[in-house]
Amino acid sequence: HQPDTSCLRPTETIDADHADTPTTVSLSTSVVGTRPNLYRAMMCRVWQNSKARGVVGLLHPDTHLTGPRDGLLREASYRRLRVHAGFINAANWAFADATRSTEFGLHIYGSRGPVKFRHLSRLYAASVLAASLEHGGEGDVPSQRHRGRWDNRPHRARVIEVSEEVLAWWRRLHGGNVELQLLQTPLLQPVTVDEESAIFALANFQRRLVAGSCNISGGYNEANAKRDGVLSWRQSVPQRASEIVLQGPHFGIATPFAKEPRVPCRARSDWDLLDLRSLPASYLPRTNYALSESESRSRSLQDSWNGKKYTDYYRIAWRRMIAFDIERSLFAALIPPGPAHVHAVHTLALANDRLTALQAGFWASLPLDYLLRISGRADLGGMDVSMMPAAEEAHPLVAPLLVRILRLNCQTDSYASLWSGLFEVGWGDERWAVDWPNQAPLEGVGPKWVSEITPLRSEFERRAALVEIDALVAVWLNLGIEQLIAMLRARYPILTEREDSIWFDALGRKIAADPYTFGVGQVKGQYERLMKHLSAPGQTAVPDGYAAPFYKADRESEYRQAHAVFSKRLKDAIDAGWQPS
Repeated sequence: HQPDTSCLRPTETIDADHADTPTTVSLSTSVVGTRPNLYRAMMCRVWQNSKARGVVGLLHPDTHLTGPRDGLLREASYRRLRVHAGFINAANWAFADATRSTEFGLHIYGSRGPVKFRHLSRLYAASVLAASLEHGGEGDVPSQRHRGRWDNRPHRARVIEVSEEVLAWWRRLHGGNVELQLLQTPLLQPVTVDEESAIFALANFQRRLVAGSCNISGGYNEANAKRDGVLSWRQSVPQRASEIVLQGPHFGIATPFAKEPRVPCRARSDWDLLDLRSLPASYLPRTNYALSESESRSRSLQDSWNGKKYTDYYRIAWRRMIAFDIERSLFAALIPPGPAHVHAVHTLALANDRLTALQAGFWASLPLDYLLRISGRADLGGMDVSMMPAAEEAHPLVAPLLVRILRLNCQTDSYASLWSGLFEVGWGDERWAVDWPNQAPLEGVGPKWVSEITPLRSEFERRAALVEIDALVAVWLNLGIEQLIAMLRARYPILTEREDSIWFDALGRKIAADPYTFGVGQVKGQYERLMKHLSAPGQTAVPDGYAAPFYKADRESEYRQAHAVFSKRLKDAIDAGWQPS
């Protein structure tokens, strides 16, 4: 083995003859998954061959290009890569022994040298690679989906030229981590070069959570706690918030009460959406787990922050596993004091409630969701949280962000003290940034939490607040409107496809074509009836339970309106003398 790959320490070797022609080697995912030493040994032999004979192609999982513990292997790979293409087995076209979500890479290695290779991501067919490398650059730039199918249109814009200069920009996304060596920077996964300016803008934003006081808890380890009798599977509606043990499906994006488990609950699909319009002021969610009597009394196994149990704080809760094949990836909400959680959920609190609420606003936004998608993180643990962009308390956009994120999260009286403690007089005058039709005004709230006034409950007004938060945080992060839309088009195909057929009625109820995004209470056939009504209003009545007029979701247009309003608000503050800290 070459000296610079000795760190790999392979314990198995492969006896292969050297060849004068390029070598292509394929390892099945099952073999690589169970025999990592064979994988490392194969790569060492490939590098030996490439140094002696020119170019070698290797087809294998490429987790070493993003894994937090694979820096040395990643550095050795970067120095030899000529082409890297990341594929997804979505149509079961590549491996018979893999699932549709299996990801793998084609790697062309050469002799060791400076970092300089061509990189393509999120490919769903083999033909896209060669055709994109030869493409002239004309025509529309592709995304991930096109006309209801995976976008397999080749284009030169898919080819990212990676050098040490590009790696330096990518490293800045990790918040200036001085311990991260340049050539060990994890590989990002932009679909096209149109995302580069957005990535650079995110990389330039310097304020990160690592600079602040950030307390994080992983909760109860589900397997160990059940084994030790601390947790037991016992479905019930708790009498007190301190008896709640949260699981991931309990909450959604800026929605602490999103779903409730059915009885019995045997699978992830056995959860029902909650209708927030009828949520009681003192609502406590049904849970699947119960704490033992001794743990409920003592809370001895709960983390302590600054001398208090972590369950005594208002916190941001998030689902630790990050999925890329659904509408969004980062699911985080503000939760009140009381509930504990299993390890698949993590929680954090910053130095004070105001900062925690502001960070919840950041985590509800599409730009931070995009940051996870572009970096390929499948697991957002405590170590990775430190690289996330952080809000500051004195920013001109603090008030509009707090009004929206608190009205989304403060759904029950357990948030009353948080609302009154953070309330500012100017919140009562805060208006919508977008000219939403049929929408209740945003202004008019007071310092006291009132169930009928404070929370945003209808599906329309909740989506409106989230859309405006996306645009607001984009302005805060110095992302232009075209950069925000490039993020949306490139990495959120399921979200945009579903919104192509989403409408809202005059009562704020959602009605959608895709069963996976039906509005609360929507049943089969109602969308088709709506389409008939819209095409011939005088001949077909609106679906039962809905009221005209209807509004069609149009996220790009909404982003443009909101971004313009918040950009002007920030510019006015800068003209008046404000400067970021």
